[in-house]
Amino acid sequence: MRIIHKALASGAAVAICATMSGVAQAQPTEVIHWWTSKAESAGIKVIADAFNQSGGEWKDEAVAGSSAAKTAAINRIVGDNAPDAAQFSMGADINNLVESGLLTKLDAVADAGNWSKVIPPSVMSAISRDGHIYAVPVQLQATNFLFASKAALDKVGATMPKTWDEFFATGDKLRAVGIVPYAQAGDRDVWFMNTFAAVLASVTGAEGWKQFTGPKGADYVRSDAFKPVAEILAKLPKYADGGVSGRQWNVTNQMILKGEAGFFIMGGWAIGEIVAAGKKPGEDVLCSIGPNNAPAVVNGDVWAMPVKGGSLTEAQKKLAELTTSVDVQSKFTTAMGSLPIRSGVDASGYNACAAAGASAIEKGNSVSALMIPFSPEKVGALGAELKVLWAKPDAMPDDYVKAVAGVLEKY
Repeated sequence: MRIIHKALASGAAVAICATMSGVAQAQPTEVIHWWTSKAESAGIKVIADAFNQSGGEWKDEAVAGSSAAKTAAINRIVGDNAPDAAQFSMGADINNLVESGLLTKLDAVADAGNWSKVIPPSVMSAISRDGHIYAVPVQLQATNFLFASKAALDKVGATMPKTWDEFFATGDKLRAVGIVPYAQAGDRDVWFMNTFAAVLASVTGAEGWKQFTGPKGADYVRSDAFKPVAEILAKLPKYADGGVSGRQWNVTNQMILKGEAGFFIMGGWAIGEIVAAGKKPGEDVLCSIGPNNAPAVVNGDVWAMPVKGGSLTEAQKKLAELTTSVDVQSKFTTAMGSLPIRSGVDASGYNACAAAGASAIEKGNSVSALMIPFSPEKVGALGAELKVLWAKPDAMPDDYVKAVAGVLEKY
């Protein structure tokens, strides 16, 4: 949605009545986010506890679902009742807020924390606009993990597939013994786009990804290089069950944990749910970035900090400092199953799945998720088209080519 600029009332700075460990507050610090699952709640608690221990008073404003949380945050920001911080996705998500002058600049805290030296350039680019920094990076995620139930694969004598041909061959075996070959989340359009991105990365690699996201993306989709992507996308729904529509990602993940389904494509946040369920990533639930040694499709989340008076408040500054600190990043990413946004974080405690994601990024085998270079409108349109196609049992590869190319040309 477009943000209509509103002049914020002057004198809205928080009055300071006490100081402890560098943070001064007269009222609770409100933070809007959408992390509500078991693992996500454990992750956000790491940041909240660190903030409270520093002398702050965290006021948790959890809103289920990213769209609902973003809408709630935007409505409050434009209504002159802004929270101190709100979760948004990395990239174009904050464009309208920045353009409307509704987010405070974070240059000072970024300079003090040497962000440009410890945070990857791609992340710095995603949080910067016109030479200024407008968001606090919170976490990175590899969004294209292929998870598999080891119990399900053991029943058919299969191992983790290294190619899509192996994937479908194993799927045939799973279906023959009454196990759902592939579990797809379906309550949000973005999950269908997530699956699309995983297939695209695994088939075309980083070079194809660059062409797809470039100015001639529609031409690339109509080329022979994209045909295998369209063929896999048209085939994949036939290996899923009939309960996809409306099913949340964490409920879908349970199908893997219970051995009811063989495979599941999802971001690294699912790793946290696996751990929270008492399962061991890499043992009970197998994982890979792929198949085909695919580049990790990396996305992330940020804190957007609305203007609260004339400058960054002490509470906002402290939250930014703590969120990007080595200690908090180490504990937070371990709890969430995500990847750190900065260097210097001890990854020795990472499980096998998280380590695979970290390794791909460290080796440079990664690409930026589509929502970073693409506008929210383009991302939304792509997800909507893919969801419609998923529900059509007779959708052909050419239907995917036509729909995807059309979105790239229109937006």
